Amino acid sequence: MPKATLKENERRLAEKRVNLAINMSDVCVRISSDAIRDKNPRIKEEELLELVREKIRYGRRRTREV
Repeated sequence: MPKATLKENERRLAEKRVNLAINMSDVCVRISSDAIRDKNPRIKEEELLELVREKIRYGRRRTREV
C-alpha cells in the first residue's frame, strides 16, 4: 500500500475519532441539560447553561482525582 494512501487512511480515522468525541460531548451536554430542566422546568436559559457548566466541571474534577 502506498504511503500516501496509508496517511490518508490514518487521517480519516483520526477525523472519525474526533467527530465521535464531539458527538459524545454533545450527548452529555444534552443529557445534563435535560436532567436539570426536569428538576427545574421554569429555569432560565442562562441559569441552565451555568448549571450545565458546573456539572461538567465537577465531573472533570472528579475523574482527575481518581
